[in-house]
Amino acid sequence: MVAMIKRYKWVDKLTLIKINLNLKQKKIRTILTLLIIILLPILIYILPENYFDQGGSNCLSVLIFDQECYGCGLTRACKHLLHLNFEKAFEYNMLSFIALPLIALLWIKWFFKERKYLLFLYK
Repeated sequence: MVAMIKRYKWVDKLTLIKINLNLKQKKIRTILTLLIIILLPILIYILPENYFDQGGSNCLSVLIFDQECYGCGLTRACKHLLHLNFEKAFEYNMLSFIALPLIALLWIKWFFKERKYLLFLYK
């Protein structure tokens, strides 16, 4: 156990702010996190389908080298995929058919982790 503490001691040096929260503050933070996890996908879905279609690219690969990377158009493609516009999603980025389900799985995993932590705090 002592070896593990010494082994990961560098993590403490990288931490700029140590957050010591009491139980009530932990509960509030966890509840707010759960609200964000629930409301953010709803907000993204409510936005119009072509909300991200306007404007130029912010990708460094396009700005510097004038060449698209594998991530270019992924946000737009995922937005079209959410609205079941498969052809437009494929036009923007065909990797959205892989990325969106993975993001959804990670989002669900994050939700259940925070929910489990909240239930632990209330015990």
